[in-house]
Amino acid sequence: MLRILFGLPAVYGVGLEDSDLAATECLVVTRDKELFRRRKGPTLLLTTDDRVKWLAVFLRLGLRPFEKSACPICGGPLVEVPCDVAEKAVGHRVLSHVCWQCASCGRYYWVGSHWRGLRRLVDDARTTVIQCLGIG
Repeated sequence: MLRILFGLPAVYGVGLEDSDLAATECLVVTRDKELFRRRKGPTLLLTTDDRVKWLAVFLRLGLRPFEKSACPICGGPLVEVPCDVAEKAVGHRVLSHVCWQCASCGRYYWVGSHWRGLRRLVDDARTTVIQCLGIG
């Protein structure tokens, strides 16, 4: 979500070791309370499974969705391409007014049901009240 919605460089995966995450200088976003306790660097602990509340936190931090996006698979930059080019590459019709191609891995993206679902998620997050320790 951080890549798609905000264009942020993000590393994630099950293969990441807690010791590596504990030592990195970068921001770590986690649901692991023990990792959060061990961290000496910047860390954001998310204590819910609710993705709307996660997004509400990122919005509250000042991140602005949909201004920039990155490939959700590799994190590469997305470049706008004509949708007929995307259609030929994926082998089916693309019912979208805008399409993108990842400059790194070559995957194609367009405004479809997944994108509309993300918009609804962001809209819900904008109206969700969250309580952050120490700042209300």
